[in-house]
Amino acid sequence: MGTINYVFADHAEEAEWRRLRAIEECFDPATCRRIAQLGVKPGWSCLEVGPGAGSVMRWLAEQVEAQGRVLALDIRPHSALRLVPANVEVRRQDIVTLSEHEMFDLIHTRYVLLHIPRWQEALTNMVRALRPGGWLLLEEPDFTTAAPLQREGNDAAAVMRVNEAVLRMYTAMGIDPSFGRRLPVLCQDLGLENVAAEADLPLVPGGSGVARMMGVSLTHLTERLAATGAANQEDVEQYARLAGDPKVWGLYYTTIATWGQKPMTG
Repeated sequence: MGTINYVFADHAEEAEWRRLRAIEECFDPATCRRIAQLGVKPGWSCLEVGPGAGSVMRWLAEQVEAQGRVLALDIRPHSALRLVPANVEVRRQDIVTLSEHEMFDLIHTRYVLLHIPRWQEALTNMVRALRPGGWLLLEEPDFTTAAPLQREGNDAAAVMRVNEAVLRMYTAMGIDPSFGRRLPVLCQDLGLENVAAEADLPLVPGGSGVARMMGVSLTHLTERLAATGAANQEDVEQYARLAGDPKVWGLYYTTIATWGQKPMTG
């Protein structure tokens, strides 16, 4: 979506695909539940901004059936997205440049806006592209909530240092690490109605989906995290080990989901 601040941009394609699939396994159930509650049905036209590994895109294609349509936009779509259902189009395009004539019943994006320096333009364009009565569903993280359950000991200290390094890394890139909590007010300010939100804060043991995904993700970012001065390689290695230990519980980052409806008139 234009120039992006994507921390995994240098990830090898196969490794990034595995990471994206792990994210889908963790977060798709909640995403699909939310979309279903918004009333997706056959014949709808849907826009998926930043399809990742494509699971939500494909699920939407099933819901809208042959008479519906799903458009997936990505400035760098993964090569594995070439094989898609007949009612899906994967397009290499910036959301900011979407045609003014394209309109949708549902627009969804997950963990994308925080990586876009021009996110205000992207968000404004999404709202513009909604049909009257159409729904926008945004899911973005708040990294500030991550914390070990125990606040004492070497393990807890290493986890807290790594969590602090994550916050510093994003801040240094010009990214608000608590971006997700801004969504409800942003949607209201853009004139959406029936705005609602919910927050998912995983409290899980090591070895669970979220914990494993975070261990893999942060291991890849070891050099970036160490460059912040808040943590070192040993801290990240310890974090990853704990993320795989079923005896170690932790709080991970929050996903804040916000949805709103474009007014029928006005």
